[in-house]
Amino acid sequence: MGTTAEDTGRVAGKTVLITGVSTGIGFAIAEDLMQRGYLVCGAVRRLADADGLVTRWGQAFVPLVFDVTDRTALNQAVTQVDEVLGGRYLAALINNAGIGPSAPLLMQPEEEIRKIFDVNVFGLLAVTRAFLPALGARSGGTGPKGRVINMGSVSGVMTLPFMGAYSSSKHAVEAVGQALRRELKFMGIDVTTIEPGFIRTAMFEKTRTELKNDRYANSDYGPMWQRFTAMLMQQESKAAPMSVVLEAVRHALESTRPRIRYPLDKAWHIGRWMPDRAFDKALFRMLGVNAK
Repeated sequence: MGTTAEDTGRVAGKTVLITGVSTGIGFAIAEDLMQRGYLVCGAVRRLADADGLVTRWGQAFVPLVFDVTDRTALNQAVTQVDEVLGGRYLAALINNAGIGPSAPLLMQPEEEIRKIFDVNVFGLLAVTRAFLPALGARSGGTGPKGRVINMGSVSGVMTLPFMGAYSSSKHAVEAVGQALRRELKFMGIDVTTIEPGFIRTAMFEKTRTELKNDRYANSDYGPMWQRFTAMLMQQESKAAPMSVVLEAVRHALESTRPRIRYPLDKAWHIGRWMPDRAFDKALFRMLGVNAK
C-alpha cells in the first residue's frame, strides 16, 4: 500500500481537517500528517486540550473547539476553516471522532445508545455536510477537490455480544460512506472508509476503567459479561500497531486511486464471509454459553 511520486505531490500546501485529535488514533493521524507537511485543523471538545496541542505542535496545527453534536459550534468552525483556506479546498476531512461503551443491548441505558449514534453517525454526517463546500461541493475554489475519509471499524461488518450499540453505529457508518461515495463522485470528491480492529492506543486504559465498574456483573448476563470483559482485555497484547492505520490514511489521502475501504484486521474478513451459525458457535464456546 505505497504511494508514488505523483501521489506525494498532493501534499505540498495541503490542509486537512480531523475530528477527535486530542487522544488515540486522531492524535496519531494529526501528528503523522503534520510531519508530512500538512496543515492540520483538528477538532477537540475542550479548550484546555486545544491549548496543549498548540503548545506541542505549533503553527502546523489549527485548533477547532467543537463537539460534533453541537451544530452552533460546528458552524463557527466552518467559518474558521474557511478563513484558514483562503479560497483553497480542503485536501480531506477525516471523520475520526467516536465513542463506544460496551453493554448488553437490552440493558444499556437508552440515553447512552442515543449518544453513541449522535456522535458516531449523526455527528459524522453533520460534520461532512458542513464541510462539503470546503471540500469542493462549490464552484470558485482553487486546488484539487478534497476527500472524505471515515473511520469505521471491524465492528461495521461483525457484531459481538455487548457491542450491539457501537457495532450498529459502525454498520451505519458503512452505509453512510457508501451513500456519500455514490452521491459525491460526480462532484470529484472521493469517499473511503478505514476499518481497523484493535489498535495499540490509550483506549485500552479507558476501556479497562469502564469495565471495572462491573455494572452488569450481578445481572443475568453476569458470567457471560465477565468472560467478555476478560476476552476484551486479552486483545491488548494482540492489538495492531498504530502504523497500520497511519499507512491506510496516507494511501486514502495521497493515492491517485484510493480504495473504497481499508479493512485492517483479519477479523473483518471472518465477519464478512464466515457463516453466521459457525461464527455463533465459536463465540458461544468462548463465552461459555450452552447453546443447543
